[in-house]
Amino acid sequence: MRFETKREREQRRKRQKRSAILGMVFAMLVVVGLGVLLWNGKKNIEAKNVEYEKQIKELQEQVDEEKQRTEELNEYKKYVQTKKFAEEIAKDKFGLIYPDEIIFKGKK
Repeated sequence: MRFETKREREQRRKRQKRSAILGMVFAMLVVVGLGVLLWNGKKNIEAKNVEYEKQIKELQEQVDEEKQRTEELNEYKKYVQTKKFAEEIAKDKFGLIYPDEIIFKGKK
């Protein structure tokens, strides 16, 4: 069994202290590195979020336009089924008139 001398004890304590300080520095570097990675990831996610918000807005506008178009087509469908529409087509495309109508032609 060997006893340490005072000098050996001091050297061992210095090594332990140096080792503890290096460990803390390494741990702090790891924490800072993780913080930088998280911050960078947050920036990327926020940029994507802005992009997705734009897409959502554009798609909602397209949905609204299509709903409006659907309403217009439904109104046109109702109009096509009326007697007035049939009369307009008969007059414009086929040149038909009612028997009691009088047509005046202007000079050319």
